[in-house]
Amino acid sequence: MTGEVFTTRNERKFIPILRQAEWPKASPTWLQGKYYIDLRGVPYNERHYQDLLATLLGTRPVAPPVGVGALKPGSFKPASGRADAPAVSAAFQPIKIEGVIADQIGTPRGDGTRGSALYRVPFRLTYRPPAEWVELFVEAWDHPRSYTSMHRPGIARVYGDTVVLDGTTVDEVERYHRDTLVLAAQEANERYLEWDRRRRELEERERVRLEEHDKSISAAAKRLKF
Repeated sequence: MTGEVFTTRNERKFIPILRQAEWPKASPTWLQGKYYIDLRGVPYNERHYQDLLATLLGTRPVAPPVGVGALKPGSFKPASGRADAPAVSAAFQPIKIEGVIADQIGTPRGDGTRGSALYRVPFRLTYRPPAEWVELFVEAWDHPRSYTSMHRPGIARVYGDTVVLDGTTVDEVERYHRDTLVLAAQEANERYLEWDRRRRELEERERVRLEEHDKSISAAAKRLKF
């Protein structure tokens, strides 16, 4: 697979599937930032399997219309709060951290060098978040509203439905990072819902604009006589 991708540059031909271990360790370096399906465990997660089927059958949600995608999660300002604003996506439910994935906790190097006592601590999310939520979560972790003197910005990553703090300890998580993780997830949920509402507002405005344009040119066409 690696040879063909490097030769043809067709990365969309393959769907990586994770069956064991952690994605950063199991995957080649060039695949680590790519989309993959987590089918670890016996039995594997049914939701992830359905995700694979949706990908193979081409039934995954499509990208928003041109113009909407330009709205970035970090670029919006709070909406006006109008009562008639479009509802948020029915598909999105607030994402929570379910707990530590004990059998995937990393091992410290323990060689006496700086940071060698730290290791990777993974946490399971309720489901795989959208890419925009991931961006917002990492931003919220790096710049939390509230944190302790032991906070470690820059160590949070999201792989599929797993959050990883890469460079801490379970003791640190229990004593310092747990509350910050919860706050980061809550903030990501809030900001994603706000972003989604803004996106839908833009979609509705564009729909109305196109509808009015169609009516206008239709009326003009009827008035033209030859």
